[in-house]
Amino acid sequence: AIPTIRLYNGVEMPQLSLGLAFWNVQKNGIRESPNFIGFLPERVYRSLNVALEAGIRGIDTALIYRSHVQIRQVLGDWLAQGKIKREDVFVATKVYHPYNPLATSGSCVGNPDCLSPAKVAELVENHIEKSLEELGLGYLDLLFMHWPAQFDSKDPLNGERRLAAWKVFERYYEMGWIRAIGVSNWTEHHIEQLMKDGAKVKPMVNQVEGNIYLQWSNIVKYCKANDIAIEAFSPLGHGGKMLQEETVSTIAKKHNKDVGQVAMRYLIEKGYAVTFSTTSEKRLVTNQKIFDFKLDEEDMAKLDALNGKAESTGQPEPYNMS
Repeated sequence: AIPTIRLYNGVEMPQLSLGLAFWNVQKNGIRESPNFIGFLPERVYRSLNVALEAGIRGIDTALIYRSHVQIRQVLGDWLAQGKIKREDVFVATKVYHPYNPLATSGSCVGNPDCLSPAKVAELVENHIEKSLEELGLGYLDLLFMHWPAQFDSKDPLNGERRLAAWKVFERYYEMGWIRAIGVSNWTEHHIEQLMKDGAKVKPMVNQVEGNIYLQWSNIVKYCKANDIAIEAFSPLGHGGKMLQEETVSTIAKKHNKDVGQVAMRYLIEKGYAVTFSTTSEKRLVTNQKIFDFKLDEEDMAKLDALNGKAESTGQPEPYNMS
């Protein structure tokens, strides 16, 4: 079984979950439609079904990924057949994503710099209810605020917008429609400002891009000191370079594991929960086999030394947003 992390409010979150964002960003990436750039939610049906068969019960998605309806169908089939109960799965989604060329207009908030805090609150309320309706669920296990602001924005109202959105999160949390609330791609400064500005409920989780090459040391340190769980997405980096590192290969051979398992175990040792995406049936099984071995101090020191070899997914830097 996959271990859980206990959030400060007592909710148990799986330490490993399946991310359901599938997209194509390259021209000619889809043979049948060479000009297509966007999300591919149809890939969710098979991926989630195989993941559930393999024993994964944590699901990580977002309104912008357009995968809610597909998740609803797969979970509905499993629930109808009595293969799982609602409480067996942990469903997390995200709202409040700025404009993205891959997205439909109804799945993001446009440019937050153009929105008043009141308009932000209205949009976030609509998107929370839309998410619940699309997923076919009475409650969410976890809801993230997807980004702290428009990418690279230094707009002076960003803090007010975040607080307005967060107050909506708090309301649905207090109603029991959401079991835990968190943030995504936030720095320690964003969280500190939110609490100082008048948030009543502290975020329970902060999800950030994290892997051997990319360690947000100050964010992790702050979250640990403040009892906020930290979750990593893109644990294997981007483009495969990390998995060809000789250091990682040597450690993998030493433990009789593959390089992907070592890369993910590294994050577990650091105290992260991990969400990963794959359509490979083999990886859905092997990625779970990271809880039956440990990396020693020497392994961790060697992997720590690789931090800073920037290989992010090209996401905006959280520190570039006020």
